[in-house]
Amino acid sequence: MSALLCLAVSCGEKPDDGGKEGKDTTKAPDEAVVGEALPAWAEGWLDIHAISTGRGECTFFILPDGTSMLIDAGEVVTSTSSPVSVTQRPNADTRAYFTQAKYMKHFLEATGHNYLDYALMSHFHIDHYGTPGGKGFIKSSEGYTQTGLMAIYTTLPYKKLLDRAWSADDPEYDFIDKSSTAYSQGTVGDYTEFVKYATSKKGLVMERFRAGTDEQFTLQYNKAKYPSFKVFNYAVNGEYWNGSTIVDAYGNELPYENGTSCISLFSYGKFDYYTAGDAGGNTKMAVPVAKVIGRPIEAMKADHHMSVNCLPKAQMSILQPKVIVTQSFARRTDQPMLSTLEALLDGSYYNTGVSLYFTNIDPVVSTPNANLYDKTHYNGHVVIRVKPGGDEFWVYQLDDTNNLYKVKSIEGPIKCE
Repeated sequence: MSALLCLAVSCGEKPDDGGKEGKDTTKAPDEAVVGEALPAWAEGWLDIHAISTGRGECTFFILPDGTSMLIDAGEVVTSTSSPVSVTQRPNADTRAYFTQAKYMKHFLEATGHNYLDYALMSHFHIDHYGTPGGKGFIKSSEGYTQTGLMAIYTTLPYKKLLDRAWSADDPEYDFIDKSSTAYSQGTVGDYTEFVKYATSKKGLVMERFRAGTDEQFTLQYNKAKYPSFKVFNYAVNGEYWNGSTIVDAYGNELPYENGTSCISLFSYGKFDYYTAGDAGGNTKMAVPVAKVIGRPIEAMKADHHMSVNCLPKAQMSILQPKVIVTQSFARRTDQPMLSTLEALLDGSYYNTGVSLYFTNIDPVVSTPNANLYDKTHYNGHVVIRVKPGGDEFWVYQLDDTNNLYKVKSIEGPIKCE
């Protein structure tokens, strides 16, 4: 991590929260100071948080009127000594779902709510919604494992849950092909039992994600005040909206689970943020959807952790994001892909300067590739904070080794075009 970009933080540092959480409600949202807790969200602002646990993807949103949303809550079970695993954040003794829920509760305080309005599972892979096995994992009396999205619900409930496959006529999720990678990872049965329990006993509302609409994720508290805010769904289950109808990109071919990911564009004034789960250039979805969007955007979550074949030139030359956030947690050089990282930094894909943020890059990867990573921001939660009206935004990286949420780096204001 470049000293010019971020404060140095030791990956092996023992967490110490000083006995209390970091809070700052006295400053305006854009008055953050390096070394101090990130100020609270305020009405009119849009917050997008990539929560770092080192065990999967998790993105948390506070929308301009206080509506809240969660996309994914991964919890990969792996040893901290594994050659493919970064050091768990904030420490090896804390479950990933607990860290995610604690983080969201902290920032939700500013909204006055103790729940989430929406949760979305982008697709059925364990680094996006949880793993059935692991030391200390508990099987609930209702028949599902307390992990990921299912465990978060018990401590931070959400009102509505959307996924790519739910149907009232298909409670067993037979819509998912039993030979797919989703079933090979072994969590779908747990999720099915969770959905049955939460809908019948707790009032959870389920809905299947649909492409070609901006009516599934709407502001719940003051929609009329923010008419420029919307979330448009572009693709799911290997099908995408082409501007007038739904197109099947795979035909009779069964998509790999990544290609079924839910794809959305969050827009607020001039600001656009793209998120597509794992549907990158490794699928048939990334380029067609980029062509339909057809314009530069301000920011995006990197598809599939910026892995092999993701963020190809055909996609990036259209979207041209100013900021790319990669939820990285693998101790290997193909997630993120070094050749993609290099192409983005040297302008091979598009000429607009881009700022790259990574939640976790292990020293075994960053040190020998310092010529690249010294030009980026890495190791910590990443927060994109958009000013009311959507004309400009800031990007903050927060310390993820404790629960103080102190700012490591600040970039902005960045003008939206």
